[in-house]
Order: sequence, then structure tokens, then C-alpha cells
Amino acid sequence: MHITIRGEGPNLVMLHGWSMHSAVWHDLAEILANQFTLYLVDLPGHGESDWQGDDFELDRLLPSLAKALPEKAYWLGWSLGGTISLAFANRYPERVRKLILLAATPCFVQQPDWSHAMQAAIFHDFADKLVLEQTETLQRFLLLQARGSVQSRETIKALAARLATLNPAHPTALRQGLSLLIHLDMRSALSGLHCPTTLILGERDTLIPQAMLTAAIALNPSIETKLLAGAGHAPFISHAAECHQIVASFLESEK
Repeated sequence: MHITIRGEGPNLVMLHGWSMHSAVWHDLAEILANQFTLYLVDLPGHGESDWQGDDFELDRLLPSLAKALPEKAYWLGWSLGGTISLAFANRYPERVRKLILLAATPCFVQQPDWSHAMQAAIFHDFADKLVLEQTETLQRFLLLQARGSVQSRETIKALAARLATLNPAHPTALRQGLSLLIHLDMRSALSGLHCPTTLILGERDTLIPQAMLTAAIALNPSIETKLLAGAGHAPFISHAAECHQIVASFLESEK
């Protein structure tokens, strides 16, 4: 697994979202590297990380992350990377000092008792079209992530530019990542978290409704939440300064 280490200070692991790679953090990482030692992970089959079959199975992925990353660190995960970070904190609670879930949710797909999510059919449609037209499907997902943001055009350009720095993710890695988005339900993990945790959501996120924040607090009243006005699903790009302020303040607090 390829991991870029940069900066100086307390350890901070950063996990990207579906179909992306660690270069997506560029702007936020530039600022955070002044305060933290960053571990910028390329998930299996993404960026510069190799792919072997079933690398996205949690029973393989989580131990691989545990082996490659510091014994104790702050964790910040965006979108699918946030849900994976939550799964890691659930399995290795002693390894995670604090957890930041950025535009992430414990369950991306609607359930009978969880309406604060997307319809499963949307993700299944992405999965079906990914087999036939990978490039077009990834472009559609870029548009979906940026839609709603007050800086949607700039966000799309920035995401596309970051992606273009390396080859696209491995097709099987993309399919297995989508499967995680569809099937992972980490609500019980969120409910049982003991480390300080904050949820940061964009006000205009088209993948995760605002009501998810209230539902998450109902699962675990100890978590903090932040709603970024005018932001979509990639607030660390459209609102990098505000994201940095929230992240740094949370990680440096004594709580």
C-alpha cells in the first residue's frame, strides 16, 4: 500500500473517497502539514497502490492499514474513506486518538430505519454502468460530488485535476469500493465509539442529507457535528480554509 508521509507533528492519517487517490487532499494537506505528520494513503488499486483480488474486503483491508500505519494517530476520512476510518476505529479502538468523518456517513444507502441516505438504486446504477463505460461513470460521479456547492465548477475542475495526476483506479477496486458504499452499515460502530469524533458535512451535499447529522447524534450523543454553509460533498476543496480551521481546532482541543 502506497503511503506518502509529510509534515511534522502528531500523526494524522488521511483516507480519500471512492475512485480518488491521496493527491485529492493537496490543498488541505499543504496547510495541515505545518501542524501534523500526515500519512496520505492510496487505498488498494488507487493512485500508486497495487491491486490484488479482494483487497477491499474489510478483513483484508483493515489489517493492511493497521500494519502500514502508526500505532497511534488521528484519523480523517472523506466519504468512503470516512466509513473505512470508522470501521478501523471500531476494530482497533486503541489505535485512533480522534476521528474526523468528512462528508461521510455510517451508512450511505437508505434502510427501513435509516432514511438519511441515498437510494440503493443510484449506486447500483453506477455499478452497472461502470462495467460498460468506466470513464463516463467516473465523470458522472465527479459531477454528483460537486453539485450543489456554491463553487461547483471550481470543485469539479480541482477534483478532475487531482485525478489526472495518476492513472484511474483498478476496475475491480472500483467495483469493490462501490460494493462497500452499498453494503456497509457502520451505525453500530458509530454508536459504540469511545474516541472523540466529529462529523463535518457540507450544507449542500447531494450524497448525504443534513438530517444525517441529527440521526448520528441520536446514535452517539458524544460526537460533535459541523455544517459548512455553501459546501457540497468535497468541502475540503471548495472550503479548504474553513475545513482546516475545524480540523485543527478539533484535533488540538483537550477534549
